[in-house]
Amino acid sequence: MKSPLEIISYFFPAVTVAADPTFDPEAKRIEPEVKVKVGVDRDEENDSYQVALDISFEPESEENSYPYSVSLIAIGIFKVAPNYPDPDKLLGITGASIIYGAAREFIITITSRGPWGAVMLPSISFLKPEESQKNKLRK
Repeated sequence: MKSPLEIISYFFPAVTVAADPTFDPEAKRIEPEVKVKVGVDRDEENDSYQVALDISFEPESEENSYPYSVSLIAIGIFKVAPNYPDPDKLLGITGASIIYGAAREFIITITSRGPWGAVMLPSISFLKPEESQKNKLRK
């Protein structure tokens, strides 16, 4: 079955990765909270959509031990099948998930060349809590 969503391209216009020079690799890592903001915009001229993710994480305090701080903007350009009933929802969940996965691989690549080795973004859900509950009830 063909997906109603087609990815045209993706890119990373802004990336900052900073290694903590005081990080102790022997200390227990305390995973920071990953903050993700999602934006969806339509380009009517090109009949396409843009999904933008603003992803960041950093140790929340000096006591937290984590090797890197990261700030990344990831952009995906998509086409949606004509007459699809809710393109914004499709892009906000599926499109965002695709771009988040690409950002995960990009961060792994960048941090793997850092002094403390690779870090990986955790899995997250772009479903709103009420949609997650609906899915649980259907099982």
